[in-house]
Amino acid sequence: MADDSIVRNKFCDISKIRFRKWDEIDAIFWKFGKSNPERKSGGYYLNAYKDAYIQYNKERIIKYANQAGILPELLGGVAWIESGGMPEEYKFQVFEIKRFLGLKSSPENKTSFGSVAMQIQVAARTLGLDPDILTTRDQLELATCLMEDDFNLWLVAQHLRDMILYDYPSVAALYLTDEQYMMAGIRYNRGIQRKLREFIHFIDARPERGSIEFDYISYGVRLLQIRSHVRKLLGLNT
Repeated sequence: MADDSIVRNKFCDISKIRFRKWDEIDAIFWKFGKSNPERKSGGYYLNAYKDAYIQYNKERIIKYANQAGILPELLGGVAWIESGGMPEEYKFQVFEIKRFLGLKSSPENKTSFGSVAMQIQVAARTLGLDPDILTTRDQLELATCLMEDDFNLWLVAQHLRDMILYDYPSVAALYLTDEQYMMAGIRYNRGIQRKLREFIHFIDARPERGSIEFDYISYGVRLLQIRSHVRKLLGLNT
């Protein structure tokens, strides 16, 4: 099999074959196009892109989910939610602005990269590295790897497994309850600053959509809503 990599750095191989990245033209079609399901414009345009991303990468998603011991639709669901949105090329500009400003409240290692967005500091910790001692070159090389679907999906799978075990250390990750499934997504989105019981309180309270309380769990709610759709995209039995 021919090697399709074009360059290597200390974290990954950079491939010349990849799914098309979301760009500013896509964002215009999404934001300013009239929503039309037949023409796949407006909000339907974004969803069509998300569907295509999952279908293109379904073998990777299943492979890396299995390696991490998590449900393929969990990895696929997070990938579906995260793909699209901010044009990929702008993320390096955001990184440079943060690096130039040097704000402690918004350091450059909190910049997210990849179609399945992940902060540099989270990626580093998932790899067992100290994000505070990474050089600028290290950060940029890691960011470049996160732009690669193969590396991106592999690392997200590892991180999701870590998030599941953070809250439920003895759980069988392939047999999650709806609550545990939601929490994996909530932790991916919100991190580990808040205690599990706070999120469970919000889940049990079923807050009104649009409320502050709902915002805390909205990622997990959405993840559960699209579960069957993502399974179909992955070719799994529903």
